Amino acid sequence: MLKLALTVAAIALPDCINPSLIGGELFVATRPRPRQGIAEFTLAAGIVTFVFGLAFALGLGDLILSFVPKPGATVKYSLITAAGVVMAAGGGLTWIRRKALTASKPANDRSEGHGSAPLIGAGLAGIELLTAFPYFAAIALIVGSGVSIGGKLTLLVLYCVIYTLPLIAIAVAFAVLGDRAERTLRPSGDWLLRHWPIIVAPLTATLGIAVLAFGIVQLSSA
Repeated sequence: MLKLALTVAAIALPDCINPSLIGGELFVATRPRPRQGIAEFTLAAGIVTFVFGLAFALGLGDLILSFVPKPGATVKYSLITAAGVVMAAGGGLTWIRRKALTASKPANDRSEGHGSAPLIGAGLAGIELLTAFPYFAAIALIVGSGVSIGGKLTLLVLYCVIYTLPLIAIAVAFAVLGDRAERTLRPSGDWLLRHWPIIVAPLTATLGIAVLAFGIVQLSSA
């Protein structure tokens, strides 16, 4: 279970640097009652992400496991190896397309100031799930791990907590700093929106290679 948790955490870590969600939350911070709005945004984004993973893991996952009722070590470490390949390839692709990715319009600029904070958070989280390849890799790993239902839930919660860590950090900053938080965090948020691929790409590729190497070593000894 510890190895699985560490692998899921490694997959979630680069995925948490999400410019759309971070930009969306900073946009909510510019509206009236920012502390409440940010808390609602963070909660909604986390719930949508978790519910999607839960439905996929316990729905489609159970269907898959009906054909392979007792996944062995080979299946588990093959999934870990595949997750490493997905992460390494995703990191490389992000680096190659870094200029095109940062040239697109930030998610918070697309908003016109309408809609509640929970709807914005849930909507952005739902859109991000359409291309959430690291999350799919983590769900596949969790589904094929053979752990109990409680273990699957724990791993999904772990992923979602790490995935929303920047949002949680922003919410805590506003709770502590109040109105000063927006002035403090806005420059960092703007910089992240312009340069996020140079952080995400190397981190994703490095962790992907590490996960890949771990999977290969475990497969060779299985």
